[in-house]
Amino acid sequence: MAPGSAFAQSPGFDLIIANGRILDGTGNVDFPSDIGIRGDQIVRIGDLSGASAKRVIDAEGLYVAPGFIDLHSHADSGLISDEIEGRRAHNLVSQGLTTVVGAADGRNRLWPLTAEFAAYERLGIAMNMVPMVGHSTIRLQVMGDDYEREATEREVAAMKALLRDGMDAGAWGLGAGLEYRPARFSSEQEVLELASVLPRYDGFYIAHQRSEPTMPMWQLPSIVDGWPIDGLQALEETINIARETGVRVVASHVKARGRASWGRSSHDIALADAARDEGLAVYFDQYAYETNGGGPQVMVPLWAFAPPGFDRTGGNDDPRLRRSGVLDQHRPNLRSNLADPATRKLIERDIEWIVNHQGGPDRHIIVDHPDRALLGKTLLEAADAREESYVDTILNFALSGYEDVPGGFWMRGHSMHEMDVHNYMRQEYTATSSDAGIIDVAGLEGRPGTHPRMYGAFVRKIAHYAKDRKVISLPFAIRSSTGLPAQIIGLRDRGYLREGYKADIVVFDYDRIRDRATVMERDLYAEGIEYVLVNGTAVLDTGKLTGALPGVIVKRTGDSVR
Repeated sequence: MAPGSAFAQSPGFDLIIANGRILDGTGNVDFPSDIGIRGDQIVRIGDLSGASAKRVIDAEGLYVAPGFIDLHSHADSGLISDEIEGRRAHNLVSQGLTTVVGAADGRNRLWPLTAEFAAYERLGIAMNMVPMVGHSTIRLQVMGDDYEREATEREVAAMKALLRDGMDAGAWGLGAGLEYRPARFSSEQEVLELASVLPRYDGFYIAHQRSEPTMPMWQLPSIVDGWPIDGLQALEETINIARETGVRVVASHVKARGRASWGRSSHDIALADAARDEGLAVYFDQYAYETNGGGPQVMVPLWAFAPPGFDRTGGNDDPRLRRSGVLDQHRPNLRSNLADPATRKLIERDIEWIVNHQGGPDRHIIVDHPDRALLGKTLLEAADAREESYVDTILNFALSGYEDVPGGFWMRGHSMHEMDVHNYMRQEYTATSSDAGIIDVAGLEGRPGTHPRMYGAFVRKIAHYAKDRKVISLPFAIRSSTGLPAQIIGLRDRGYLREGYKADIVVFDYDRIRDRATVMERDLYAEGIEYVLVNGTAVLDTGKLTGALPGVIVKRTGDSVR
């Protein structure tokens, strides 16, 4: 076809992105082309040099990719906020995100889903939302506060009915947070029974699994009862759900957390490969950092700040530890607990496990302390300067640091090894995720040590790992953030640059792209993302945030039901 011959005769476009290098989301190499957009849809990909448009973006020297899709996001709390800045999701759209999956860790913000939909629609949202049914949400709906046990057959049947209601309303699958309350009390059979609802809807299952290190985060050496669940057993449970039901499953924000788990990526990958060789649809998602957890951490177990004799068996997540008044006297309580030799030994053992679980004393950065000279130093450096053990340093800081902070100061550990991060990332079935919320409403404003993924997760995959480290190729990185998550979810009109697909598009400068947020400076926007379109409307334009709210709820439609 002669350049412009058909297009010159066709109606004009609302927008043409001209002269870009197209990365279409399939993992294929880039190719030069123009993209023509009308309304919220891509209608032409090809030579549009003879076509007219209301606006032309000259993408000469830039890459053009599908909008990024986040399989594990906590954006939903901001997207239903009454605060408009939360709904604009600046720290996420500036990374190129155009679509996020809801109900991370098994929690819906509102129930029923129709109420959640109404909240998104009331004031508008910047990004598209893919709704899910949260396992923890429906478990609480059925069991209430009486959840610290396995569910009965009748209760499981009631949960299945709620899951079907959510799927009928437009959800795409079931999300679980099995390391958290209330889901950590569920049996494997309960989760399997719920997942058995999904095949009829072609739905998928995504889980924060029961454990990522050598024991679940709610356990500590002082409260272990029996053999703890480790990360490998947790993955086996997820794979078994695929085996028994045939649904697509995702081990979310996959990691080998803690020094004792380093190297486990090879075991996880071997398990996933074997399952995929069986024909099972097993996937991972990953945020590509060596540090985990949304906010900074305290290294002393919370029970040590409770009055002497406090019952530790409820776990490190015991809600009684968060009740008003329990920790008001945290410093005197800690002194009293340390005065008892047997209790002190338990506290010291728990601290050792927490520190090693978060990477070791040489991989903990002090992010907030009354002595500003300590900021940016490692725990090991601080301990060596004081000529004491790192356990004693933690305890001394807890007794002399901030009076209003149980623990006295804040740290960020780097619990994952680079080798494992690379191993997971290189798998063709590993999608990118952020595990990030919207910073203006995440309750993390002004707190040092907030995870840099809040501003940089998706850009880091491209800039640090593809461009700088060459761990993966650029087309591979783009597919992991676009076509692959769309395939996992089951989206039919997003995730790729194709005619007839929605105009969710990212335009970036590969030479300039970089993530800037760090452990010490979290609120630094990424660079090099020039344009972000959501349903054809710019939320980032020439590198500037527009504040537009063009996002929609992407509901699974009835024709997906088998």
